[in-house]
Amino acid sequence: MDLELVTTRLAELLAGVDGILRADAFVPDSVSVPHAYVTELTLDYDQTYGGLDLLTAGCRVLVSRADDKAGQALLKKFMKRSGPTSVKYGIEGDPGVPQTLGGACHDLHVTRVQGHRAYQVGTDWFYGAEWTVRIVGEED
Repeated sequence: MDLELVTTRLAELLAGVDGILRADAFVPDSVSVPHAYVTELTLDYDQTYGGLDLLTAGCRVLVSRADDKAGQALLKKFMKRSGPTSVKYGIEGDPGVPQTLGGACHDLHVTRVQGHRAYQVGTDWFYGAEWTVRIVGEED
């Protein structure tokens, strides 16, 4: 799998979620909220006899802490299973249709979301949540 291409395409999908102002394929030094980005990657090689690899990627969304109630309410909208503000739906798309990230992988599935909690970026603190995305593909 081309990890740079996979993370770039994940960021493009995150940018399409209603309410997210900016999305990055990397962990940024500063954010403008609501901000999404791809976080830790775990690559498990040779998960099938055909040589398919399993990539687990984190996708984090940060919102403002200026108003704790409003920020956490916005996170809950992003945590929904479906709809225009759903990160899960924004990444997976329509149920039953494989999401291949434009051919960068065979398929993917958003398996969980956890949060909300405080995250620090630089010297600033934000409320955030993180989605786990399991991606199946083969070596380039």
